[in-house]
Amino acid sequence: MKTLFRSVVAAAALTISGAALAAPRTATLEVQNVTCVTCAPIVKKTLSRISGVSQVSIIEHGGMATATVTFDDDKATAVALAQAVTNAGFPATVKDVKSAQSSAPLSTALAR
Repeated sequence: MKTLFRSVVAAAALTISGAALAAPRTATLEVQNVTCVTCAPIVKKTLSRISGVSQVSIIEHGGMATATVTFDDDKATAVALAQAVTNAGFPATVKDVKSAQSSAPLSTALAR
């Protein structure tokens, strides 16, 4: 019985610590060719459909846009977000990635 209890406790600890490693991230993308009234909604819809994305906001400025995307780093990467937008016809680059809970940039998230 003690062995079963220890196994259950160990499994629970591993599950909790694994979940703690997965953290929401916020990526800022620079998006080009956002020149008409339908462009920003297309970019937003493209990003919203990616598994793990929980929030998207788009700010347009002079034919460009800044997309701020909150996502689960276990299900998506900032590079994958930029690639999806690029594939939709709007070349995008990752400008910044931060932990959703802090304001410090995560340079390692860009390398994932």
